[in-house]
Amino acid sequence: MKQAPVMLAMALALMVTNPPAARAQETDFYPPLAAFNGKDALLLSPSPALDINGFGTIEFWVKANWTQDPGYDPAIMAYTGPKGARFGFYLDRAAKALGVQAGPYYETVEFDFSDKQLHHVAISSIGDTTTVMIDGEIQDTLGFSFANLPATSFSIGSAGRFSPFIGEIGQVRIWNEVIDPDVLVDFSWREMAESGPNRHPDIDALVGVSAFANPETGGFIFAGDPDDPEIVATMNAGFERTLPDLAALGLIPPGEPASSEPTTSSATAVAP
Repeated sequence: MKQAPVMLAMALALMVTNPPAARAQETDFYPPLAAFNGKDALLLSPSPALDINGFGTIEFWVKANWTQDPGYDPAIMAYTGPKGARFGFYLDRAAKALGVQAGPYYETVEFDFSDKQLHHVAISSIGDTTTVMIDGEIQDTLGFSFANLPATSFSIGSAGRFSPFIGEIGQVRIWNEVIDPDVLVDFSWREMAESGPNRHPDIDALVGVSAFANPETGGFIFAGDPDDPEIVATMNAGFERTLPDLAALGLIPPGEPASSEPTTSSATAVAP
């Protein structure tokens, strides 16, 4: 398998991390975090590295930080285009469930994020299913996978122009292979590197990692073109409105069959 470019490996080695916070598991690692106040988000250009369909894993850390109902389900991240979302992840407005969107499908996985603690989430697209792991335990397996749709915008802290997040999102890691659950648990609170004692066994499958703590990018680093390895995030504060309900989005509630064609929705508007 093709090895990740040197720039990606250097980013892993040099990335500045935040000081550890108190938690049950003692560790020297704390993921770089980006804070969102519900008024802005990170918007990035699309990348082939994000086009994982059928088999791949996306992991991140998330902390909800709202005290009152924001009136919508805040979006952690989304990869969207004119026909909908390839994938989108949300916390419900009560911070009691994780929402997973792919094309016309949307389903929630119950979990209590309202404790204002940082939680590790790993979502794996495996064939026609999606497995959701939170804090080292598999919570659910959904009956759909990431959608194979054209995408024009990758947003962290919102779904394009909609549903801005309130809280913190920690180091996003995108893999073009399904990462074994035991490995995800082992490295959820560990530094990872291309070599040495912290070498991740699947490091060659790492195609993207957030660089929130890097003041030069503040965005994302993709494996791929060595002449353009860094994507600088732009701040978006132009939120038009929050996401409408499922019916208005054309999403399929759990247990209902989907139509053969994905639904086009204005709620996945392309970010500037």
